[in-house]
Amino acid sequence: MSTPFPDLRGRVAVVSGGTRGIGRAVAVALAASGARLVLGYRADAASAGETVAACGALGAEALAVPANLVHPEEARALVAAAGETVDVLVHAAALGSFKPLLDVKPAQWDLTLAVNARAFLLLARAASERMPEGGRLVALSSLGSTRFVPDYGAIGPSKAALEAVARSLAVELGPRGILVNTVSAGLVPTASVKLHPAFEELAARARAASPLGRLGTPEEVAAAVLFLLSPLAAWVTGQTLVVDGGASLTT
Repeated sequence: MSTPFPDLRGRVAVVSGGTRGIGRAVAVALAASGARLVLGYRADAASAGETVAACGALGAEALAVPANLVHPEEARALVAAAGETVDVLVHAAALGSFKPLLDVKPAQWDLTLAVNARAFLLLARAASERMPEGGRLVALSSLGSTRFVPDYGAIGPSKAALEAVARSLAVELGPRGILVNTVSAGLVPTASVKLHPAFEELAARARAASPLGRLGTPEEVAAAVLFLLSPLAAWVTGQTLVVDGGASLTT
């Protein structure tokens, strides 16, 4: 039976934050594509085990590796767990406190920027050293990178930094045939996003703003990531692909 996913059989993919939410959906989609997976997670071993099992049910080899991306050596170790060759890196790990920016403490600012933006640079550096020509790097961003989101604290600035890192990497790695892009997702009701104190209000606004009249799913965001990993995106690099059901068109 045909599959909508690119054929990644024989390819090795590293996914940070790959065991929950959108990261898990990306991991499952990669598994359906035939990739061998190394999935980073911070503390939730139960979710990691469930995701590995889900990937295995699709016939994919998957390894979950605990890694606190605040620590550079753990970011490098996550990539090293993949072995000598890495074909794909997806940075889905994210962290932050839902609070007004003026209430963000210096330590929270540093932590958010470290996990959401600096870690992508560290992972990309380690992965690109193992990448053949044609490797792909994709990072998960959000609409908060370019617009105000209530109580988004340091998360929005960290996503703006993430997108800037991706653009620079696209230029620096382009001569080696490595493509670097980001996917900017609209509001997706994952467990972490539902912790936002005004989630229901934000969800209602997003539904009203979207021409499609609904929120997205982790699988729909994962599909955009898989597009950027496919041959169809062979001439796309340094770009941010917005996946939000059109909500940003009317707000």
